[in-house]
Amino acid sequence: SYYGFSLKIKSKLSSRPNLSCALIPKSYYLSMFDHSHQLFHALCMLCIFLARAADPSGDVLNCEEGSCDTNLLQSGLTVGRAWRDLVLMHIPYNFGHTLEFVAFLPQPALDAIADTEGTSGGTGPSSIDGMMNHTSLAVLNMYKKPGGEIWGHLNPELQAISNKTGCPMYYTPPKYWPSDLAERYFGNKRVFGLFRNPYERLVAFFRGNFEGYGGSYGELHDRCDVNAAVKLMMKKYMNGNRFSYDCTFLPQTEYTEMPHGVTLPVDLHAFPKSMNDVLHEHGYDNMHIRLQDIQHVRSCDNIWAGDLDNETRALVKHVYKRDFEFACRTFGWGCDDEPMCLQGIPYMCPEKEFTWDEIQQKYQRRAA
Repeated sequence: SYYGFSLKIKSKLSSRPNLSCALIPKSYYLSMFDHSHQLFHALCMLCIFLARAADPSGDVLNCEEGSCDTNLLQSGLTVGRAWRDLVLMHIPYNFGHTLEFVAFLPQPALDAIADTEGTSGGTGPSSIDGMMNHTSLAVLNMYKKPGGEIWGHLNPELQAISNKTGCPMYYTPPKYWPSDLAERYFGNKRVFGLFRNPYERLVAFFRGNFEGYGGSYGELHDRCDVNAAVKLMMKKYMNGNRFSYDCTFLPQTEYTEMPHGVTLPVDLHAFPKSMNDVLHEHGYDNMHIRLQDIQHVRSCDNIWAGDLDNETRALVKHVYKRDFEFACRTFGWGCDDEPMCLQGIPYMCPEKEFTWDEIQQKYQRRAA
């Protein structure tokens, strides 16, 4: 017995074994998803595995205590699936805020954010960030949804400023973290992060136009001159502080470097499906990113990576050579200079080149 869990297997001379799983009530079970209860999770998985082995076609699971949800258990503890073993490394400007809120907040709260902020809140600070900042981990644990996670910038410990980069710890590559903090946050979890085409990502910096986070571009932004702005970004980065603007300009591959670097890269160009698939595969069945949950930039909606000239693209290619090579090897894009946009997210592709398909819920390229 462990936290109210018991496993009973009886061998009898009958047509099938008699096996049952007695579980604690679902409401308490869902509060025990942190990695310190791995033995509990392992016992649950063992019970379901044995039950299915005993009778693959029958329902041999029954809950003898409380009102536990066998559908939740069978969908969340499928044999062969990893079980809630992930932790987020928030690579700046790669939709980490969206993922953090979906992981933490119950759906009514997400609905309220969508109603009040819409999807134009950008990837920068949200209006609810102030409420989250400097709130203790104990208090956040009280308010997170059942089975929720406190990832990235919502974690109070990660709101400290790194003395090596000058950026918040949640934006700082893990190799610069203090070892004790890294061990508390990452532990033995699998580190995942979202990766984005560097051309398209820099266009998003320009469209976001956040002072201190990707930069603000004044008259260039007023006239939507993305080519001149990205060229300026690259020249300033190569001649200045590489950790400026909250580490937004660092190559994304720096977040894969050990210790504690990303080992599960997720393709942002198939977002949100790519991320939802990963969440499901790893047992996070209470997390699903909907279009209305996505916080993204809105301005100069008709510009994109295809508007960058050869000189600008050469500068980007020089600075982010490793990122392009990593993406080509990992996702199959970035191998050439083909411009990209985020086709699964409204307002992230220009209407002059794409049209939104309501049925497919993605952008389709306009006919030439």
